[in-house]
Amino acid sequence: MRFEAMSREEAIEKAVDELKLSKDGLTVKEISKPEKRIMGLKKIPGIYEILPKEKEERKKTDDVNGTVEVRNGQVLVTDPKGKGVEATLFIHEDQLIFNVNGEPVTGNCTLNAQDVIEVSFEHLPPEVHFQVELSESMLEAYVEIRRKSGKKYRLKDLEKTSRGALQIEFDPLPPEAIHPEEVFKALANCGVLPEFILEDAVKKACESKESGKILVARGKAPVESRRTDIDYCSEIFVKEITRGLEPVVMKGTKLAEKKGEAVEGIPGVDVKGAEIKVQKVKDEELKAAEGAFLDGNAVYAERDGRPYLKKGEIGVVPLLTVVGDLDKDTEDIDFDGDVVVKGNVQDHMVIRATGNISIIGSVYHSELYAEQNIEVQGKVIGGILRAGDENAVFQTLLPIVEKVILVIEAMFTGLQLTEGRTVQDIMDNISKGKEEIEVLFQEIEQIEEIFTPHQLQVVEEIEKKFAYVFKEIRLLHKEGFIELNTVYERLLSMAEMMREELLDARLIKVYYAQNATLKSSGDVEITGDGSYQSSIVAGNEIRFTKFASVVKGGTLVAGRFIKAGIVGTPSEIQTFLKVLDREGDITGRFYKGTTLMRKDELKDYAAILK
Repeated sequence: MRFEAMSREEAIEKAVDELKLSKDGLTVKEISKPEKRIMGLKKIPGIYEILPKEKEERKKTDDVNGTVEVRNGQVLVTDPKGKGVEATLFIHEDQLIFNVNGEPVTGNCTLNAQDVIEVSFEHLPPEVHFQVELSESMLEAYVEIRRKSGKKYRLKDLEKTSRGALQIEFDPLPPEAIHPEEVFKALANCGVLPEFILEDAVKKACESKESGKILVARGKAPVESRRTDIDYCSEIFVKEITRGLEPVVMKGTKLAEKKGEAVEGIPGVDVKGAEIKVQKVKDEELKAAEGAFLDGNAVYAERDGRPYLKKGEIGVVPLLTVVGDLDKDTEDIDFDGDVVVKGNVQDHMVIRATGNISIIGSVYHSELYAEQNIEVQGKVIGGILRAGDENAVFQTLLPIVEKVILVIEAMFTGLQLTEGRTVQDIMDNISKGKEEIEVLFQEIEQIEEIFTPHQLQVVEEIEKKFAYVFKEIRLLHKEGFIELNTVYERLLSMAEMMREELLDARLIKVYYAQNATLKSSGDVEITGDGSYQSSIVAGNEIRFTKFASVVKGGTLVAGRFIKAGIVGTPSEIQTFLKVLDREGDITGRFYKGTTLMRKDELKDYAAILK
């Protein structure tokens, strides 16, 4: 816009009023200067072209870059002018598909207004999955639902720019609802009966927007059986060996009282309709053995001594106490009860007890036989200690006998001539059983060293019975099948007897053993310096409780574990240790000259002591 004025300042003032801009926002160009003529009497104004600065700059240049913008999901492009450059767009979104003129574009590209731009997306669909799970007891059924929202993508608006990057945003897509009928059908496919389905729980699970595991069916829980409620005095279950300084219970002490009878439970029904059985129980009556008496619903001690419970009977073992040493001036002891010697047991004495034997001193070249436990607070030099009668082998023998029983039961099942089975199939089943039993008897042979002569005789007798059985069965003689059942019944009885004996495991506990023989149906525990050239046999475990205890020579055989301190000597004295259970172990620190065996295999060890 042009303004006439007698000065530059006057022209600017006029432009400010006219254009409503500040002085700084104007550009001024002088077209002609103001003049004075006729001796200054005539004034001719100058001409000034005054424009806003932006318009002036735009006027000055014709070079404009192309632009790109995103508005409402549309990509809008303007072309450059003059020497301007085309707009550049960067595409780095995995879910975005960007086509220009029918060609896919990734990374970056230049655009002009004539380009055909197509934008699409790889939307993420929502997911919903469910599965039916049954509890281990089959009493409950659950539906586990996993829901995941989807994503519907769109372009984010982008302000006009010559260089820009496409960005996307999304709207969440909620997963579809599960129809309850789908869950009902899945439950039916799993065998769940309709009457056990919790319909409200199913509908609630289907309507929920969250993932989760919901109980949707419940069977009828059983009412568990209740055994006979008998309250025993705590002394019955004390396993520590008594010292014998005082009786454990006094005459008249209540040993047990029957509080309630056994109650048979009520079977339940699982979600598939199968019966959930309850344990069969039989009411137990209180029974008094020797040393106790029954009065109403309670058993009382009839004498001073130690109470015990065996085969359902409660009794009291009497106590015999010897004050001072037991030696040649005294007689051997054969006592029905517990024996306590408050002194030493000297050479060539014999003590037999149906209960515990407790020696406050040491034992020298004598024999101690206890049906229960033996404790010697001092040393054992020479002689024999045996706890638990003949039962040291039961810990190892019982698992083998149980396997033989299972093999026979499998043979009984295989003897059934059902549809599709031939006589040859039955004979093959018998041959398989015969081979498996022979392998198990080989395992028994590997532990014969700890059998008593009577036990060895019983094993040999049963082995001969099996040889007869298989011979007769192969000839299809009826006697063979009858004898197999007889042997089976005998093995069941033996297994039950061994289990009962093992519930009350025996213990020999001594401070030190030298040139002695120790045999226990349960454990042997050495609390002091160790052992020297001794034979120690335990149905379960041999343990040396002192870290620095030493096993010098001798033979140690345990059913499952041997836990020793130092084994052997620098002079490589021969020391033999063996566990009869293949899963057992021997621990300790060993000198060379030590032999370790697990079952029938040598056990490697590092000779860490020199």
